[in-house]
Amino acid sequence: MEKQILSTSALPTALDDEARFSLWREAFCVRIGETDFIREAPGGPFDGQWDFLGIKEARLASFLGTAHTMARSARQVAEAPDEYYYLGFNLAPTAMAFSQSGRQSVIGAGQASLFSGLDAFRCDGARNWVSVGIPKPTLDRMVRNLGDLTALQIDSTSASMRHLQNYAGMLLQPDGFARDAALDHHVATALHDLVALALGAAGDAAVLAQGRGLRAARCAELLDEIRKGFADPAFSVQRVATRTGMSPSYVQKLLHETGPSFTERVLELRLAKAQAMLADRRNDHLRIGDIALACGFNEISYFNRCFRRRFGDTPSAWRGVGD
Repeated sequence: MEKQILSTSALPTALDDEARFSLWREAFCVRIGETDFIREAPGGPFDGQWDFLGIKEARLASFLGTAHTMARSARQVAEAPDEYYYLGFNLAPTAMAFSQSGRQSVIGAGQASLFSGLDAFRCDGARNWVSVGIPKPTLDRMVRNLGDLTALQIDSTSASMRHLQNYAGMLLQPDGFARDAALDHHVATALHDLVALALGAAGDAAVLAQGRGLRAARCAELLDEIRKGFADPAFSVQRVATRTGMSPSYVQKLLHETGPSFTERVLELRLAKAQAMLADRRNDHLRIGDIALACGFNEISYFNRCFRRRFGDTPSAWRGVGD
């Protein structure tokens, strides 16, 4: 995976606002190709951050900041053609206008739209969105007549759309999943499949995508829920199932297919957190029982047994070893 962040906050503070905006725009054009940017409020402060993530041939991007217009002309596209389709989600509370291939549409809050990197476009009111880019030849093989969908508002309430948006969001998180080159092909394939399903893949392509991409996204969603909630002593399979809309048995089945069980994953995360807290001198004022509770253990004797079995020594022996 290859990640790059372009943020106005990283630019020299001594520069005036217009100079900072110009530098930010130039950095974007180096990354993407010549693109026009028009500020919606000329003279006002501009703040923005682009996150780019490349995973094999799949591309993820997000923007959060001041509303603006972004456009590429036919000349700009011809000079730097981009043989990709992009499915974008408008995450702002306000709508944005999009035009391409002679079509114009208003993309409401929470809605999605498809556009091609091989045609001129204009987007007004962009302020918070995420896009997933898939090579045009790949997506053309999986979904028919994609050109008919470009620049139209697409319903984003389907299960495939929800899973795609969640999966992309998790990958873009600063503290998201560990990036492993060995997993890049798997992650890229899952993104291909989810985009294809979201855009109406049918027949064999849909069956294949259901079996690969949708299951991968659901598993990623489960792992994210576990990562966020493991330290709660009341954390359970039932809670994860309720939050993800899956049955407890399906949660267990998915996790079993991809490695350790729910209980094993939760225990490992709790022990790792406890080890880190014990080793940190800033926690010397805490009793071991307090640390155990903060990591999700409500029985100190059970915590002691699990810790010794995992790390080969008592919790007290790990106090302050991080210095």
